[in-house]
Amino acid sequence: MLTTALRPRSILTLLVSLGLAVGFVLLSQWQLESSEQARTVADPAKDVAVPLAEAAEAGTAVTAAQADQLITVTGDYQDGSTLLVPGRLQDGSEGYWVVSALTVADSAGRWPDAAGELTVAVARGWTADPAAVPAEPEGRVGVVGRYLPAEGPVPGEDLPEGQVGTVSPAQLTNLWDAPLYAGFVAAFAENPASAPFQLRADGTLAPDPALLSPQLSELEIDQQPTDESVNLLNLFYAVEWVVFAGFALYIWWRFVRDEWLREQHPEEYFYFEGEYYLDEASGRYYYYDPEAGEYYWFDDQPGHRPEDGPGDRARGAGAHGRTDDTQDRTQDRTGAHHD
Repeated sequence: MLTTALRPRSILTLLVSLGLAVGFVLLSQWQLESSEQARTVADPAKDVAVPLAEAAEAGTAVTAAQADQLITVTGDYQDGSTLLVPGRLQDGSEGYWVVSALTVADSAGRWPDAAGELTVAVARGWTADPAAVPAEPEGRVGVVGRYLPAEGPVPGEDLPEGQVGTVSPAQLTNLWDAPLYAGFVAAFAENPASAPFQLRADGTLAPDPALLSPQLSELEIDQQPTDESVNLLNLFYAVEWVVFAGFALYIWWRFVRDEWLREQHPEEYFYFEGEYYLDEASGRYYYYDPEAGEYYWFDDQPGHRPEDGPGDRARGAGAHGRTDDTQDRTQDRTGAHHD
C-alpha cells in the first residue's frame, strides 16, 4: 500500500487534501477568534479616572472607547437646573435620578461652535422621594463619575413639571439653554474644588466616596454591557471545520486504499455485462467483449500492466487480442463467473 501512496497521482491528491485541511483549520481558528471577540468584558483602564477633557471631545458623539470611562470634572452647578428622571431602580426600589447642569470650568474654546463655556449633565444621585430633592451644591465643585452615552429622548407629556423621561443632552440643551457634551456623568463622588478628588493613588475611586448632598444615594453603575459568555454557535462551527479537515485527509486515505485494493482484487471492482474468467496460469481475470470480438484483462490499465503469462498475447493500451493460447484456456475455464 505504501507503493501506491508514493505514486505521483497519490502524492498530488495528498497535496490537495492537505491544502483543504489547512484551509479548514484556518477557518476553525477564525471561528474561535470570533467567539472570543463576541465577549464584552470590563476594561480595567476605564476604572482609572482621567479629566473629562481627555475622555471626551466636545461636540462629538460618545464612542464605545469613551463610554463608561471614570472621569473627573470641575465646575459650578447652575442654580435651579435640577430635573428628575423617574423609573430608575436602585437596590430593587424604584425612584428618581437627580440630574443637574454643571458648567465646566475653563471649557471656553473647546468647542468652536459653542459661545462660552460648556455644560455637562450630571446625575448627582438617586432618591425615592421626589419632594425631598436637595438643591444644587453651591460654589465650585469637583466631581468624580462615569461618563455615559446619551439616552434617547422620549415624549414626556404625561410627566409632572421638572421631570424628563431620559437623560438626553439633545433635550436638556434646550431646557437649560446651554451647549452640552454629548454624554452625561453619573456622579460617584463630589467635593469642594479646594479639596482633592476622592481617588486612590492609582486613580481609581476611593473606597467610601461621598456626595455633597447626603440626602441622595450614590448611583450604582458599572461598565455596561458586560458579557463574558462564549458564543456557542461560533464554537460549534470551529469544531465543524476541524471535522472537515479530518475528512479531507480521510478522503485521500480512501483513495489510496481503493487503488491498492483494486490492484489486489480487480475482479471485485470491474463489472461488465456477460461473463469473465480466471486465467489460472497468471492468476488474472479476463472477459470477452462481444462487440469488439476480443478478450481483455481486467487489471491491464495504463501505468500498471502485469506481465502476460505464457503465450503470444500482445500488450496494447489496456486490452489484449484473442490468441490461440487464450482460446485453449477458455474451453475449460474455471474460477469466478458472473452473469
